Amino acid sequence: MSSSDWKTLPTGYFTHQLVSLPNPLEEAPESPDRIEAIETRLMLGGFGGRVRRIDCGPAPMDAVLLAHDADYVSALELASKGDREALARFSEPDTRVGADTFDCAMASAGAAVRAVDAVFSRTVKNAFCGVRPPGHHASRNRASGFCYLNNAAIAALYARKRYRLSRVMILDFDAHHGDGTEEIVAGIPEIRFLSLFQWPLFPHRRMEPTPGNVVISPLEAGADGVELRRIVEDVWMPEIEQFEPELIILSAGFDAHAEERIAQLKAAEIDYARVTRLLVEASWHICEGRLVSVLEGGYMLRSLARSVFTHLQGLVRTPEP
Repeated sequence: MSSSDWKTLPTGYFTHQLVSLPNPLEEAPESPDRIEAIETRLMLGGFGGRVRRIDCGPAPMDAVLLAHDADYVSALELASKGDREALARFSEPDTRVGADTFDCAMASAGAAVRAVDAVFSRTVKNAFCGVRPPGHHASRNRASGFCYLNNAAIAALYARKRYRLSRVMILDFDAHHGDGTEEIVAGIPEIRFLSLFQWPLFPHRRMEPTPGNVVISPLEAGADGVELRRIVEDVWMPEIEQFEPELIILSAGFDAHAEERIAQLKAAEIDYARVTRLLVEASWHICEGRLVSVLEGGYMLRSLARSVFTHLQGLVRTPEP
């Protein structure tokens, strides 16, 4: 397929049938209402043939085990089947397990894996995974922060193995640090992980020296969209240009929005539009548009829906030469 052909392909919207299942933790902000709000806004958005919806099944187990320990994955499955003690030493109190948790987490990881396959097979030009539960707090052997399996890390490690990539970049702009992602990919030279986040804030990590393939950019509470964009422009863009990734994966959290209550950053839709445009343009110029965006946080329904809509607008747009 020529470059002029793949540039006309739709953006893939990858999801699964289990996104509507409730969070086992009552009153959790991570709820099925999030996806309903997003999809209602997208339905009214008039994307037409520019976005293709793709429903996905579970990730292959061998892909999941690239990022997670087998005993942890087994404990997650057993806990979902009713063995409440199985996951006791592998999870935080905010991350409870219900009857469908394992299947839902596997399907979210499956959407990320299938999105990777689709951008390499030129089924779509780029992809957004509208999935829950999110993933970036899940470490190799621990569930945390409403996260069970690390969708972005699984996708990156799968892409590295399946397509023999030597340079994959994960970019995380959620208001919370992707501590699980960092733990999984730390020290893997073929993967570069960049994360901006509010600090101090959950997961309350210490600001310790990071591995050579990790770049963190903490922001103080009250930092606005100008500060967020400054990190992307002044830190991330030079890293992207230097690393020249063959695939870009976004951990796309939208809880840095000013309307959020779970964090205290002050970004707005215009900031997400600018960030998306920069990252999409970088993907087109450096890795033939191969970009997979995976939903992480964002809990105020109206601002989340508007922000994801803005993000999708950036993904479907064809950057200037």
